[in-house]
Amino acid sequence: MLELLSPMASVLLSWFLLFLIFSGLGAAALKVLGQSPGFGWILLDGFWLGWALTLAILQLWHFVFPVNDALLLLLAASAIFVLFSQRRNFARTMRRLPKDKLFVLLMALLALWMSNRALGMPVAYDTGFRDMQAVMWIDAYPLVPGLGNLFSSLAFNQSVYLYDALLDASIWSGRSHYIATGLLVLVYLVYAIKAALSLYRCRTTAGLRWSWIFATLTMPYVLFYTATWGGITHFLTDTAVDLVGFVSMIYLLDFLQDWRMGRDEADYLFHRLAIIIVTGFTIKQSFFIFGLAISVFAFIVWLQRYYFRPDGKGLARTFLLIAIATCALALPWMARGVVASGYIAYPLTFGRVDVDWAIPVEELQHRQLNMSANTRLRGGDRATVLGSWDWLGPWLRRFVGNIMPTMMPTLIAVLGFGSHIIGVRRSRGKKPERCLSPWALAPLLVTLLIWFLTFPEPKYARYVLWSLAALAVILALQSWQTIPLSKQKSIVFAVAAACIAYVAYLIIQLGTYPLPAGPERGFHPLPPVPHNEYVTDSGLTLNVPAYNMPQCWRIPLPCTPYPNPNVEARVPGELRHGFQVSVSAGTGSTDG
Repeated sequence: MLELLSPMASVLLSWFLLFLIFSGLGAAALKVLGQSPGFGWILLDGFWLGWALTLAILQLWHFVFPVNDALLLLLAASAIFVLFSQRRNFARTMRRLPKDKLFVLLMALLALWMSNRALGMPVAYDTGFRDMQAVMWIDAYPLVPGLGNLFSSLAFNQSVYLYDALLDASIWSGRSHYIATGLLVLVYLVYAIKAALSLYRCRTTAGLRWSWIFATLTMPYVLFYTATWGGITHFLTDTAVDLVGFVSMIYLLDFLQDWRMGRDEADYLFHRLAIIIVTGFTIKQSFFIFGLAISVFAFIVWLQRYYFRPDGKGLARTFLLIAIATCALALPWMARGVVASGYIAYPLTFGRVDVDWAIPVEELQHRQLNMSANTRLRGGDRATVLGSWDWLGPWLRRFVGNIMPTMMPTLIAVLGFGSHIIGVRRSRGKKPERCLSPWALAPLLVTLLIWFLTFPEPKYARYVLWSLAALAVILALQSWQTIPLSKQKSIVFAVAAACIAYVAYLIIQLGTYPLPAGPERGFHPLPPVPHNEYVTDSGLTLNVPAYNMPQCWRIPLPCTPYPNPNVEARVPGELRHGFQVSVSAGTGSTDG
């Protein structure tokens, strides 16, 4: 066990320093939003706001420079300056933290658990297929025009790769997959632990927070990430989207519950929700419908509170910061999409810009059809799958077979809705003074409907299903007004405990704890991937995984599993200037 101490300590120290960096940058964002950095929830808000600010900075930086150690040092210096200016607030935070001994104990146990999981070898398919290569390009070059022509999956414009590349520094050079996703998971779980303890200690219905229940109920699913080997040692964008989706729902619930507070505080709740949603837009396109639905719903609620007659000055003040956040995050994101593929939101065909590296429209249409078919029935004939409903049976079996990600939240949601309906009928229309409206379900239901009709891959809807389950439990509890608060809390903890018990069962069954120390400074290294050289018609030399393997992992740039003989460098011998398809050639091969 002693050989585990050094690698786990290096992970914990790195996570702590990175938390300080993002929290320091977030403290600056909090000041702009009219909040003072302090202890508790606001400190965790600072992390997510600082992370969002970092993504905005990274997007701009990468237009000119590769994401390298220099930028990390610059951000760290900025964070130190902010933390020093707020040293009294943070000193007060550090003094108060040890007073909550149970929270400190649980947080320490969680940190030890997470640091051990961070030693595992990366095994996620998409990390080897696309994610790691995307991070390597960001590390090595400024934004490369037409990168999608080399390997079409690299055209996906996902800002979280910039964060992954930022951490690829110092002792983590070429190894940031061990700490990048784990840090985000750890911060959310710390929030969930604090929420669960606050729920446990709550003594009055008036003091009960919906977001505490939500975080407590979603904690088991986030813990589920850590059950498998390599569960957090990856660059999977789906995990980042799950977490941002949960944070968005927590912020939405706080916004809905605290509608009677002062104008400045209400504006802050609205602004932080908008910032995290815009951040989600830049991470993955599958977040777009969810984020848009939440935004529309929140805006309608905001208007309703002013009886649909907000004064012009108040309207301008409220939306000025939202407009700034949108310009800082969304506009660079769209520009990055144009540089990578010729489109503002690849693989969508709208927003095409007439540049020499633009991917042919026919290829995007082909990819969309393939994605639509594969998300229904992997490996099925496209024409057969899209031309009938025969895929529904195998799809349902896959949906039910994913017990923790999809089946368990669906079951909780059904039971919660049933209890809610029975409770409403028994109470004969009586409502508690502070209640969550069933209309809060509308954004989630709209998202699920569009998801099912377009690209019904279960992993795209995991956070939506768990959010639906948590809201169903909240609605059920508030509809049974005769149940004492202590019993309501017991129900929440019983549901969470049952889910955590399943995670524990998986860990025991898989025999994945503790992970032993690996051969590479305590870590389990990437699998070796042999590769061959492939020369295109223009003389461009590409690296291709051997034996028809589809994953590049850390094969030297430029790598693609699907070499196209018609791809050429825009400037011969200069990878920095990107790639294009020969104008004399038709649509080349695609990986989709």
